[in-house]
Amino acid sequence: MSETLTGYGLSADKEGSPDECLGTHTHGYSKGEMILRNLSDTFSETAIVNEGTVLIVNISSDGQKSILDICRKGDSFGCGVFPKTGLEACCAIAGSSCSVSYISYSRLLDGCEKKCSRHGVFIDSIIGGAARRYAAHIDILSRRTIREKLIAAFRFLLDTQKYTQQKLPVSLSELADYLCCDRSAMMREIKRLNDDGTLQSHGSRITLLSDISVL
Repeated sequence: MSETLTGYGLSADKEGSPDECLGTHTHGYSKGEMILRNLSDTFSETAIVNEGTVLIVNISSDGQKSILDICRKGDSFGCGVFPKTGLEACCAIAGSSCSVSYISYSRLLDGCEKKCSRHGVFIDSIIGGAARRYAAHIDILSRRTIREKLIAAFRFLLDTQKYTQQKLPVSLSELADYLCCDRSAMMREIKRLNDDGTLQSHGSRITLLSDISVL
């Protein structure tokens, strides 16, 4: 967890280590493992992804699955990040082998006994990061066509300045659930993007062949 917290600018100093300050406990999960069956169970703790990917999944009353969030290293979910109501059908699943640390939300808000200064910085970072992810997802879903949704998703999930092979943080089936579109229709659009020289794909491994930031 210390490495992740250092990414937030929370390094060890005279006030002690970030782990001691925040009182974290860490757990590892295997790909596909249910981390939380009901996301509302996290309303005493905030979870931070240290390694791997965690998917926030919603199951509708008719069994339809959609992915609400893709949490990667440094991203947060749980208390303080999601609303307290309306999450009865949401769960957190390990999208890959991952490590997740949990922080008491009251400890996060109230601070430690030393009343050190890092809490405000940390809260601002995790809430700001979540807000950016949600804004990006809304932007993706607002696009009119599947092709436009795909391009917007690749802009968000990939390094658009990197023209070597990159691996998406999710499978193609999970990508379709994130885009809320039919997988077969999405695969046809990916084939067209391959055919017109925009990218080259092998499953979830993508090589950008042109600058998609201008599309």
